[in-house]
Amino acid sequence: MIFQKGRGFLEENNEILNKMKELFITVRYKYIKQNNDGNGYQTFNQYEKERHKPLHDGFLKSHLMRENTYGIFCRKNLTKFVTFDVDVPDKTEAKRVVLALYESLSNLGIPTDKIYTSWSGTKGYHVDIYFSKEIPYKYMEKLYDEAVKSTLNLLGGNIEGQIEKRPSPTQGLKLPLSINFKNKNQVDNICWYVDVQENFMPIRSLDFILTIEPIDAQVISDIINDLPDIEIDQSLSKEKLLEENRVNVDFSNFDLSKENLNTLEKLYNEGLKKSGTRNASLCKLAIYFNTLKVQKSECYLLLKDWMDNQNPILYKTPIKTCYQEINRIVDLVYKKNVILFKGKTEISISRSEMLTIYQYPKKLHNIITVLLIHSKRFEDKDNKFYMTYEQISRASRCAVRTAMSQIKELEKNGIIKVTRGRILGTHENYPNTYELNMNWLKSDREIMVNVSAETLESYLDIRIYLIKEIFSYIELSNIKEILIKAKEQQAITLQ
Repeated sequence: MIFQKGRGFLEENNEILNKMKELFITVRYKYIKQNNDGNGYQTFNQYEKERHKPLHDGFLKSHLMRENTYGIFCRKNLTKFVTFDVDVPDKTEAKRVVLALYESLSNLGIPTDKIYTSWSGTKGYHVDIYFSKEIPYKYMEKLYDEAVKSTLNLLGGNIEGQIEKRPSPTQGLKLPLSINFKNKNQVDNICWYVDVQENFMPIRSLDFILTIEPIDAQVISDIINDLPDIEIDQSLSKEKLLEENRVNVDFSNFDLSKENLNTLEKLYNEGLKKSGTRNASLCKLAIYFNTLKVQKSECYLLLKDWMDNQNPILYKTPIKTCYQEINRIVDLVYKKNVILFKGKTEISISRSEMLTIYQYPKKLHNIITVLLIHSKRFEDKDNKFYMTYEQISRASRCAVRTAMSQIKELEKNGIIKVTRGRILGTHENYPNTYELNMNWLKSDREIMVNVSAETLESYLDIRIYLIKEIFSYIELSNIKEILIKAKEQQAITLQ
């Protein structure tokens, strides 16, 4: 979308405004505004001066319309993003620092498609990671410190400038997508997001912000928790360690051989049936929710709510103690990442199944193959299987937003059936349940190929292997004719 002047543009496109609020805004009573001559900023605080207005949506619209330029603060103890403010005067050096920062963050476990960079408007770049929910400020600081330390190591110990930590409760951060009035060069004074992989080319579109996807807050918290020497309350840390040692469950030997997603869903819905099963049931349910990728914080709440609804005749432990045990069980399950099953690793795929994929648009071949392989590994007795967008993204080697878009297209065209389920008592959803609903064709001659599928990342390599094993070069060159014959045969069979 080409930028258009006129306030009516944003009045009709509130998505952009709402996205900016979702990503950045937590504090409205305090903000900064750049002087239009570019000479410094003013700080506004409605609690210090009555005439100061809060940061309302009208101000943000004027920012996006490049009439004024605003910046924000965060809460004292919480933040919903981190910005590495690469304040390096030389543009070539700034790019080098940003690339090193990307590598450092990637090494810490943060996917590069969850890292976003914008031009500051004068010198340097803002490298951002957005969180799905606010996290403790001290956690963000730990991530910042570790990433900057690693970046400096990669760059030989120093840089010609600095990497500043933002946001801050006391130092304002200029928002992207507006003008930096300090730069009088109208060619490059707009703070566009940039494509780091394409030599930092500006993405000259307000719409780009709509494609930004925050990283799951629990994922980023887990990454930060795994960093060395995290600064947390040591007394709390010791107490949690003692609690962990008191949990009398070895999950590696925990018997789940007779359980599946359906049986555990039934356990959650129907509750305890006999005494002496409370502890084992809580363990199984914690594993169930971790398998479904339910956030750890939500798992605590779900299990405590479930416990409240159980018949007290069936257990003797005081409810307060039950809550404490739930905390310990969930902590262990999520720390050890105990899941219900790893799926089949040896599967078979036929020539007919591969031929069926070719009848659909080429751009969808990868994702359909991914879903087919995953269904072979994980489908239940009703031919349904769970898969998260993150898993689809990894298996298809595409951005999460691309995976979501393609799933919607497959669903719209009836190629798959999608079941979406809300987790009771929360605003969260279970991962989607899928069922392949393809127009299955029968090949002129059948071939079955056995493959080993142990990881999501192997799915597309398997696809290439299957194509080579199942179709000759000549057949691939004439795949349309093979499809036509298969459809003709299908029509005769259905008559």
